[in-house]
Amino acid sequence: MTEQWDNERLAFTRAFAGAAVFGIPLVYTMEMWWIGKSLPITHLLAVFALGLLANFGLAHVAGFRKESSLLMSFDQAVDALAVGILLAAFLLFGMNQLRPTDGLVQGVGTVILLALPLSLGASAAREVFEGRVTDEEKNGHVHLPVWKRMVAHIGATAIGGVFIGLSIAPTDEVTMVTAGITRWHLFLIIGLSLLLSYLIVFASGFARHQPPGPLHHAISETVFSYAISLLVAILLLIMLERVRPGDPLAEMVRQTIVLALPVSIGGAAGRLVI
Repeated sequence: MTEQWDNERLAFTRAFAGAAVFGIPLVYTMEMWWIGKSLPITHLLAVFALGLLANFGLAHVAGFRKESSLLMSFDQAVDALAVGILLAAFLLFGMNQLRPTDGLVQGVGTVILLALPLSLGASAAREVFEGRVTDEEKNGHVHLPVWKRMVAHIGATAIGGVFIGLSIAPTDEVTMVTAGITRWHLFLIIGLSLLLSYLIVFASGFARHQPPGPLHHAISETVFSYAISLLVAILLLIMLERVRPGDPLAEMVRQTIVLALPVSIGGAAGRLVI
């Protein structure tokens, strides 16, 4: 029973990790927020059915669990949609795009529309990210100096962060989100950034490496990597002139934290390849 529970926990952790990596750019898309709020209930049901069908197909050929029978594929499709709905709701709430004042249909519509790409990421996670361990790694023959591992770690975090962040930083979404959130939303965004980074790299079991040198613990690596993500985020904002040296410091900090969420997810994905 314990082993079965551990397998389920790992499967769902991987699903959340895959959903975050593949879906975060669309979460930062205002058209997705607006369309979700305006779709009639019949269209929402069609989106839900399409998501169920697409996830069923993905689960049958890949899936975040190893079983691929028809019944298990349907079960995984339902679970993937549930993961997408939960993660979409948390992210939208953190960005203050899901409010108690929203009507029920509008709120559900936004969540379901964003849950579709998130759920597809959940279904594809194991196939895309599960480590392909080489013979050298199996035999323990890969021994890089600590400084080289640190450089690889920092580089992978920065490159992955730039890859995701560069698709979001030039847009108006960061400014819109920043204008509509409170300090409590900022704390929630920071918490989500750290939690999702930890899930992607460590709790999912996808990573094939140990934290290098001083970062001998998963928590310390996650915090250090988030600091890198904050630096990448502010540099992107400055480079693209979304913030300027004369802007209020509080506004610069808020925009940096908002952009650091997708940047940290991209950085975590980058660390999976080293």
